[in-house]
Amino acid sequence: MKASPKTSSFTKRLSADPAIPSVDIAKDPNTPQELLHKARRLKAGAFTWTRPEPRKEYKFLTASPRALNDLGFDEKQESESEYFRQIVSGQAIVENPYPYSQAYAGYQFGDFAGQLGDGRVVNLFEITNPKTGRRYELQLKGAGKTPFSRFADGKAVLRSSIREFIVSESLNAIGIPSTRSVALTALPKTYAQRSASEKCAIVCRMAPSWIRVGNFDLYRYRGDREGIFQLSDYVIDEVFKGESKLCAQYADIINYEPKIKALGELTKYDKMYLEIIVRNAKSVAYWQAYCFLNGVLNTDNTSVLGLAIDFGPFAFMDYFDPNYTSNHDDLMLRYSFKNMPSAIWFNMVKLGEDLAELIGAGGKYLNDPFFKEKGLKESWIDDVTKRAEGVIGAGGDIFERIYIDQYLKLVCKRLGITPRPSDHLGVVASLFETLQHTKLDYNLFFATLQQQHIKDNFNVDAVAAAFIPDTFKDDPFTDLTKENVTKQLKSFLIDFKKRIEEEKLTDENRYERAHKFNPLFVPKNWILDEVIDYTQENEYDPLYLNKLLKMSINPYDKSQWGAEAKELEKRWTSAPSSDIQMLQCSCSS
Repeated sequence: MKASPKTSSFTKRLSADPAIPSVDIAKDPNTPQELLHKARRLKAGAFTWTRPEPRKEYKFLTASPRALNDLGFDEKQESESEYFRQIVSGQAIVENPYPYSQAYAGYQFGDFAGQLGDGRVVNLFEITNPKTGRRYELQLKGAGKTPFSRFADGKAVLRSSIREFIVSESLNAIGIPSTRSVALTALPKTYAQRSASEKCAIVCRMAPSWIRVGNFDLYRYRGDREGIFQLSDYVIDEVFKGESKLCAQYADIINYEPKIKALGELTKYDKMYLEIIVRNAKSVAYWQAYCFLNGVLNTDNTSVLGLAIDFGPFAFMDYFDPNYTSNHDDLMLRYSFKNMPSAIWFNMVKLGEDLAELIGAGGKYLNDPFFKEKGLKESWIDDVTKRAEGVIGAGGDIFERIYIDQYLKLVCKRLGITPRPSDHLGVVASLFETLQHTKLDYNLFFATLQQQHIKDNFNVDAVAAAFIPDTFKDDPFTDLTKENVTKQLKSFLIDFKKRIEEEKLTDENRYERAHKFNPLFVPKNWILDEVIDYTQENEYDPLYLNKLLKMSINPYDKSQWGAEAKELEKRWTSAPSSDIQMLQCSCSS
């Protein structure tokens, strides 16, 4: 890391907080420290210069070998480097580029919350992997107060830090677009008051960009049209790497959409908006295909790249229940499993409203000197409003089409079959009816199915029995009995056999297709709780944490899980008791 060139395109292209307009002022010892760390409202600017607050003690816990490799670093050399450990913990900073915190706003649970921002995050710098050309921005979560901390303390507790460190790397390894975790550092003498006094930690995170819908919400909130232009141009040029790459992968879908044709030629701002819609539609499909819930899908937690971001009360669902929400405080089920697509679409509509002037102008007004300098003439407003509504409406149809298409593809990949439109009401409907009624482990179901003899030597009783764990007990208060579960499984398996015979698939063909999409392990909440408890109670012994990390970043390959702690491996891949399934978390972290 020390020798790697470091950049900061965000601070280079966007405007700084006018109260600290330059790095020199931020560094000046005469500058009041409250400007760097005390909560306040920015009158303008996309960020403010700041730096991590010093802590009494630091204890490096672990680093992700996958993340280090993606940054272009040698895993062993980097994780043992004192320079690396100081940077990822906030003990030392790089002066050029200087660290900063982003400003953004957001709609939280449907209501606008005003200015939010990086309340406990300090962004460090960008590093480009010289082999892949991929650029990542590194930041520290739990690094102390910033001007965006509001009433909070700028801290992140060890509990939530372990959860975020593991889940972001797990999602990435499964193939789900996600922000990443580089390293985890404990702060043994730093405490935060949550439901009780808890020890804190810092997670070093990385992503191609940390821009979210909330960044656009902020400029709309301020009425800053120049800021909207500036941010949009930055996203197009730096995040999406130029106008020519916008929507390129989905041109056939977008150009086919009748409502798009009615808009005339698309501008770069139209394309940017549609690109963000498509990426988020695909991400929701991934979340639902793997039953992952973020728990808080506010606009400030919605990435323009469609990345899973800002993990709090998340969960991998133990068994299929459309009404499940992983957020203990989500009493209206706004962010429940079944409502995730509508929650993300709500955020896309809010983004469309943020961009209304840009996407409404179209080619007709966008290059008009008056529009660029002063905005809309009264006589233009109806035209611009109508076109903006048209772009958002077309985006809605595209969102729905992409989401449904991607979801079917992913579920069929997990089944090892080629998707057909009829599968929605056929084998996929039968699958989810079975999963909902049997309450069998969701992700384990697919991993078990891929290994069964369905086409040849089919014994429906034996195959059905393979899905029922040894620990299964009849529920005396419901119809969840072994007999009923077996009956439901047999009905699905017969349907599934007919489907694969229609496609003339062998069991070997099906396995070769499916095993690349069916993780053998996902970090459930009960497992994370066990790792957190062990780490806290054993003075930061990383045994459980590192075992969990190995399993999480190698979800398809057991041979990479290591020879140590095999008893943990066995327990974590077995069906748990019902009292620790479908756990919920609060937003507190």
